[in-house]
Amino acid sequence: MFRNLPIIKPIEYANSHLKPVEKQNIHLFCVKTNPDKIHPIPSTSEPLKENMVYLFINDALRKIFLWVGTTASTRSKFVGAHSAIVIQRKTGITYRVENIDQDHESSDFRRTLSVFEA
Repeated sequence: MFRNLPIIKPIEYANSHLKPVEKQNIHLFCVKTNPDKIHPIPSTSEPLKENMVYLFINDALRKIFLWVGTTASTRSKFVGAHSAIVIQRKTGITYRVENIDQDHESSDFRRTLSVFEA
């Protein structure tokens, strides 16, 4: 039945790792549950807390990273996910939301985070 289907190769896009990531292109927010808001955090090199949820907006990669700590509350996870969707709608859905669990970070997220450590 499926034997006659052509093999479709994925379209190759410009690699995201070639785009320069600079500090002014990244916005960092901390999710607070009382009241349900996100608060901007100035650029800092402090480690991420495992009981918190953070949003990183990387303009160069057009990604919204939702970083969730291992002991983050269910409420803060929900507020973070909702906030990420609201931000995505405001950008005209040109930014992609990527969920990141603590200790399972992607290479794009690690590159974004390394800008703050430099």
